[in-house]
Amino acid sequence: MLKMESKVTEHQEAVLDVLLEKVYRDSGYDFRGYRRGTVTRRLGRRMLTTGVKTYLDYMHFLDSHPEEYERFADYLTIKVSSFFRSPYTFKQVAALVIPQLLQSKKKQGDHCLKFWSAGCAHGEEPYSMAIMLADFLGEERSHYDIAIYASDIGSLDLNKLRSGIYSASDVEGLPRSLLDTYFLPEGDDYEVREDIRQMVRFFHFDLTSTLGQPLPGMDCIFCCNVLIYFQRQLQERVLEKLYNSLAVPGYLVLGEVETPTTTLLEKLECLDSKAKIYKRVRT
Repeated sequence: MLKMESKVTEHQEAVLDVLLEKVYRDSGYDFRGYRRGTVTRRLGRRMLTTGVKTYLDYMHFLDSHPEEYERFADYLTIKVSSFFRSPYTFKQVAALVIPQLLQSKKKQGDHCLKFWSAGCAHGEEPYSMAIMLADFLGEERSHYDIAIYASDIGSLDLNKLRSGIYSASDVEGLPRSLLDTYFLPEGDDYEVREDIRQMVRFFHFDLTSTLGQPLPGMDCIFCCNVLIYFQRQLQERVLEKLYNSLAVPGYLVLGEVETPTTTLLEKLECLDSKAKIYKRVRT
């Protein structure tokens, strides 16, 4: 009996491979390197919603409902975020990264600051980065050209993200001082102040894409709670892409349970092992 169940599992795994290959071929969304537990769990929920029972049935469903590819991508990349989601990490970036970065910029006579939120979800992370920079720089902010790039996979409502409007529950964890300084009441909601919104540039991008480097010369990249969904081989490929996108010096911030590969650790200086802050120090 156990042997039969093993065969069924192997068969299902093979069909899932075909399904993910089809999704990649037909839509460009590449989930082939995602952790299988994540894929099967979230795909199973999506199949229940569509009313199909097998992976093969779902492939036929995709053929007759091409709009399903985007919904499939949204289910596999459920976006969870909040403002200053990891307070300790933001505190340490402000304490360790920004002073070093500004000192380096001053020596180079460079007034451009380029940050990237590589997994921006609903926009809270890049806006938190913008608020952190504005709060740190104060009146000195006018001396810098600041660009915070914010990307994610799936169906992003770019206009909604750019509007910077969040519900009261979205901002309830923010200190009152930040809420009063960087948000404006908008009915029952709150709107990120315009000058903060102008610092953030949202766009669609799939980190697993094999295309060229999307954003070279980044001073600091946040890629938090994204790698945990990838199998090791895909983690290595994405981390190498992020490393190659960093300026020298450049800073990489990962999620609290994420760690660079052994190979990459040899090329990075760890500034804080708890906050997962790493520095690229050589070309």
